[in-house]
Amino acid sequence: MRIRYKAVIIACMLAFFITGCKKAESNTNTGQETMENNILEDNAASWHADYSQLGKQYILALALDHLYGCYVKDDRILLDVMDKQDFAVTETMVVSEAAYIAGMAADQQGNIYLWGNKGESAGYWRIDIEGNQQDFAEMELEDTERASDLSLEGIYTNQDGNIFVWCKMLVPETEIIEGMEREVWHWEDRVYVKDGQFKTLFYEKIADMGGTDVLNFQVGTDGRPVFIVKDSDGVYLQEIDVVQQGRKDAVRLEKSGMIFDKEFINGLENIVSVDNGFLYCQNNELMEYHYNTQKTEKILSLTTYGIFAQDILFLKKNGDVIEIIDTYGDSGYSEFISLTLGEMEKETVSLGVTAITTAQNLERAVAEFNRYSSEYRVELVEYMDQTGDYDKAVEQLKLDVVTGTAPDIIAVSEMDYSMFSEKGVLADLYDFMRDDEECSKSMLVQSVVKAYEDEGHLYSIAPAFQLHSMWGYGDVTGGRSGVTFEELFQLLEDSGKDLNAIAGFSADEPVLTRLCTVSMDEFVDWENGTCDFEGNYFKKVISFAKEYTGNYTGGTWLERIRNREVVMSVGMISSVVDYQIQKKLYGEDVAFIGYPVAEGTGTAAAFSGIDVAINAKKENQEGAWEFVKFYLLHGYDGQGFPIVQDQFDQIMDAAIKEEYSAEEGTERNPKGYYVNGDEYIWIYAAAQEDVDAVRRLVESVENRFMSHPAIQNIINEEAAAYFSGQVDLDRTVEKIQNRVTLLLQESL
Repeated sequence: MRIRYKAVIIACMLAFFITGCKKAESNTNTGQETMENNILEDNAASWHADYSQLGKQYILALALDHLYGCYVKDDRILLDVMDKQDFAVTETMVVSEAAYIAGMAADQQGNIYLWGNKGESAGYWRIDIEGNQQDFAEMELEDTERASDLSLEGIYTNQDGNIFVWCKMLVPETEIIEGMEREVWHWEDRVYVKDGQFKTLFYEKIADMGGTDVLNFQVGTDGRPVFIVKDSDGVYLQEIDVVQQGRKDAVRLEKSGMIFDKEFINGLENIVSVDNGFLYCQNNELMEYHYNTQKTEKILSLTTYGIFAQDILFLKKNGDVIEIIDTYGDSGYSEFISLTLGEMEKETVSLGVTAITTAQNLERAVAEFNRYSSEYRVELVEYMDQTGDYDKAVEQLKLDVVTGTAPDIIAVSEMDYSMFSEKGVLADLYDFMRDDEECSKSMLVQSVVKAYEDEGHLYSIAPAFQLHSMWGYGDVTGGRSGVTFEELFQLLEDSGKDLNAIAGFSADEPVLTRLCTVSMDEFVDWENGTCDFEGNYFKKVISFAKEYTGNYTGGTWLERIRNREVVMSVGMISSVVDYQIQKKLYGEDVAFIGYPVAEGTGTAAAFSGIDVAINAKKENQEGAWEFVKFYLLHGYDGQGFPIVQDQFDQIMDAAIKEEYSAEEGTERNPKGYYVNGDEYIWIYAAAQEDVDAVRRLVESVENRFMSHPAIQNIINEEAAAYFSGQVDLDRTVEKIQNRVTLLLQESL
């Protein structure tokens, strides 16, 4: 039988769960309940957090009277026993011949059970209260001769000395299909109930088929073992009766509660029992579900306390105390965190986002800041959580910004703030940088922040950026940097080509949208709320979009470039590797000519990730700036180019250094690659000339690559009639001019 071990550790702890659970009362609501009906108001209390660094980064942990942590060293699995007061390691034991540890639990006497494998055998080690370790004992899992892909899910104990082993496995089932017996394999959850000597008393199983799915298995605080199961009718509890060696009647939970919606369930993490319910993490919020009320209560935002659900190894709530052991990301050590009810002595700064799921890098920066700052804590305000609809969330956040009621900090990446940036609702970030030695304007990449200025003011910023440009064969571009449409067409004509020899426009993004995104600032005067879409330049933009077809005739991208069917490309450069790839595609003389623009180089910058702004109407701007500064200095995640000049220089210096495999020390590791059909182009350390070329490209930036959905929708709607031949060009741009003018006036 092949054994598969679960990679995600489920925190195993001493005893849990369902005190006095009873059948839910009938629900009189006829429709789907809203989130507000199923989630109680946020717990108004604050929590005080104490963080204690542990000596190692553990893969499995348990907190009782002592702390226990498993880790791997020199291909051996070791167990640390730590004092819970000073966290000193009092004993370290080698788990004899262990290949993998999948779970850890403790009984009432304080014996510790480690569950995992030795070679291909699943079994356990027991460490008694004196610290004596028993040899590995192989587990007898009955009726598994034909099972496959055994997955060890968890190990639990109760106060009666029973041990519960939860497994998943593939098992065969004989079914009648079209009148014939067929063997069908399906997943099955099993819990083996064993005595203190690990002799199997009996086992219970639930087949994951026909819409049934076991969400979790737990042993409650009263010692009762219970499955939490989802099926097509909702969610029910299935208790195992140890005395009668069977299952009790299922207890059906309220079907319409949002917690049991399919998408919601799939996002649950760290399910842990408490009296009359269970804890779980969702979107980095710690929640508690109550069986008696069928409601969920938000306990706290983990982000507020610098914790991430995916880092949690152990979680326990006992009254007014929450204990957590986590891996603390890639820090190299674990932590023991104790949260107790009580006021946090920090000033709260709010940060508004449309949806947390689209702002995960920002969320991580918030968590780190909340650990780092002794004066402020940032709390995320998710508008999607309030509206339940993404588009409505964007509009509500925008409305709150305009009216001054938005949070202290605003994530503005998903809204077009240009139309109201000059109305005094967003603070000029240069005002904060002027008197801040830790983060001044001179410390940033100048060309990029300059491109994002509005009349000398900077209203938003992010830790990283990327470049948008056009490039191609040097003998076609003629060494030009910044061309008009007329000049571009002439260069193509001189090479025997037309505009369809330019490739790279996305299939799901209209050419017109891309061209406007790189040059909208040339058509709109944001400060005065006016526009000019009737000039010759915009007519060239819309005419280009009409005439461009791409002329795709088959073959791979590289073949089309090598055959000179394609002589130029538009796209994004977010690393030196990206530049090196284009050099491999177009040859040593690859040249960046930029998008056709009325003036400038045609190379534009776009903030990478989430850019933020500060609400000028709120009083706590000092605290807001402290976070924005921290985000700038510490929020770069390796995607794109850093906006901080020192970090940018470090990235450029690293690009020319070779990387070698740790084992051999002589074999070069690639820094990136490009796949073209069956052909791979491997990219290694850059030459100094490559780095210099990227630096020059960054320095040449004069435009911002920024979408303006409301205006773009107008342009695309009116252009559609022109593209189909129903309206001529002059009438089209006139209608665009009138509609955009009205839009800008309404925003004043």
